[in-house]
Amino acid sequence: MRAELRGFYSSDLPDPNVESFRPDDPENFSLEVTAVVGPNEGGGDYEFRFIVCSARWLAERPPEKGFWFLRGYLLLTRWDVAVLERAVSDLCLHSERETWQEVTEKLSRYLQA
Repeated sequence: MRAELRGFYSSDLPDPNVESFRPDDPENFSLEVTAVVGPNEGGGDYEFRFIVCSARWLAERPPEKGFWFLRGYLLLTRWDVAVLERAVSDLCLHSERETWQEVTEKLSRYLQA
């Protein structure tokens, strides 16, 4: 069993469809995104949150204590919804495990449930 990406949305946007997001600078942005995934064998939708941001955005916000743990972040060189979709789809593809609980545990290493 593995996860399958079913879609994205962002409650940070007036139109929650992430395809409508147009940052002022595609190389300097941050957006909280929710990925909707479910078992490839059918049944149920589950949501995982994460911040998608650019390297420049991250570089301009150095960690206050000199370090960060970055679970729950996806770093893109520039805003591109196709790359976002490819990255999360690839993560889902590589999440294959025996049970759905094991799949969600694997996804939770990168995304926040």
